[in-house]
Amino acid sequence: MNKHEKRKISFNSIELRAEIGATGKKIVEGIIPYDSKSVPIWGTTEIISKTAFKKTLADKTVVRALYNHDDNRVLGSTESGTLVLENNEEGLICRCELPNTSYANDAYEVISRGDVKTMSFGFKPVKWIDEIDGKTRTLKEVKLMEVSFCVPFPAYEETTSLTYMRGLEKNNINIEVLNDALEKDELQDADKLTIQDTINSLRNLISEEQEAVETEQGNTTQEQVNTSVETKEDTTQIELLIEAELAI
Repeated sequence: MNKHEKRKISFNSIELRAEIGATGKKIVEGIIPYDSKSVPIWGTTEIISKTAFKKTLADKTVVRALYNHDDNRVLGSTESGTLVLENNEEGLICRCELPNTSYANDAYEVISRGDVKTMSFGFKPVKWIDEIDGKTRTLKEVKLMEVSFCVPFPAYEETTSLTYMRGLEKNNINIEVLNDALEKDELQDADKLTIQDTINSLRNLISEEQEAVETEQGNTTQEQVNTSVETKEDTTQIELLIEAELAI
């Protein structure tokens, strides 16, 4: 796991509440549970330790509440006091005073009706422990970046680009340098070179896969052919994703 990667994690069956506060404002509240297994991804479940958010809270890091991880639909912020994060023995309580916007009113409606019972959050991992079985990871410390309400589908189903980034790592492409370039508002010449080198590496990977298919075509099973084709398609999607970033 890369300490610099941005990730998301979700828990099912979260107790979400929607209410009208004393000031007449609409409020939603949920909890990120400690010592409970997350929705599994790639065969691995994650557990949030009681120490995971201590540094974020101590440093008074700005955390925002979002509508389904959408940066353009902010529901609240610790900076303005409209998002309050509170630690207790059970987990991190997230209480958000909603703005008077259409998407915030939508959030209040679907939560109050009980249509959505999943809560999620985005973070950067700092410290963690992997269990011997390789299927469980305990997050000891994370940098919390956002909490999300109204998440209809749990865990990583919306983080396709993260899957692509992990695929790059397997092919000796420097993900950290690439991520730094892609996150910039304005690309410098060095950033463009990094992205172009990545595109070239992906093209070489596609060529290698194609050559392997042609070489082994005489004794390759249909299942192996399908696997090679899928690899080629996935790599092409990575290339298109990065070319789109370069065009911006």
